[in-house]
Amino acid sequence: MKIGIGYCHGTFGELVQGIINEKDPFLIPLPIQLYSKAVFLPRYNVKEIEANKNKCKASFACQLLLDYYQLNHGGHLVVQSQLPTGKGMASSSADIVASLRAVADCLSLPLTEKLISEIATKIEPTDGIMYDEIVAYNYLNGTVIETFGKFPELLLFGVDIGGFIDTQQFNLKEKNYSIDDKLRLKKAYDLAKKGLTEGHISSIFKASMISAKINQKVLPKKHFEEMERLSKVYRGGLVVAHSGTVIGILMDPNKQNGKLKRLLMDIGEITGSPPFIMKVLT
Repeated sequence: MKIGIGYCHGTFGELVQGIINEKDPFLIPLPIQLYSKAVFLPRYNVKEIEANKNKCKASFACQLLLDYYQLNHGGHLVVQSQLPTGKGMASSSADIVASLRAVADCLSLPLTEKLISEIATKIEPTDGIMYDEIVAYNYLNGTVIETFGKFPELLLFGVDIGGFIDTQQFNLKEKNYSIDDKLRLKKAYDLAKKGLTEGHISSIFKASMISAKINQKVLPKKHFEEMERLSKVYRGGLVVAHSGTVIGILMDPNKQNGKLKRLLMDIGEITGSPPFIMKVLT
């Protein structure tokens, strides 16, 4: 009896999130090197999937996968994650994707990125992290708007400003963007596309800054102005979880000349919270 194992990375919010084409919600995820891991052990004498506490979305996703292939048995699912919940870091999406991959690995089931997306969006708005490349993604219906390739090498200096956001409910709410916001979101989208497809880091920074500033009207974050000032001083890109509690600054690790340690200290002094450094997933 084979034990199935699956992994999926999380995100530090989004590079850009908003609407495009007047009405279509989208996001461009910002992948990081923190993961959810799922282990699945089949049990052919039961028909349900049992999961550890607070992982009901992941177990439901696995049941939908078994139903899709008309398999009439269950199993035991264990999910472990490095991603905190309620912070906008794609914790439940990563749990779902990792769990689906574990079941598919166990039972040797074909599992495309598109199928994962279709199952995940039946459960909740999701993040597009099932795709190997960076995508502009409709987080409500699971369609890929465009594929951009990979991120260049970047460091992320982040901090959690505290609190908890029900990201599922937040992403279901309609956002009232102004005409100017929509124009700026289109600009951010185009800059992100240029930055990701051409490896143009300054365009990535500009895109994230535009989107973060628009989102400040939707979900305000403490210390936003101070973090924006730091991003300009250190020539980085301000980035936020658009439906969460984390805020950070993207940096080019090849152009800092010893300033990175000072930036980490500055973030801690400004926010009063312990900052952290992580690599953007490339």
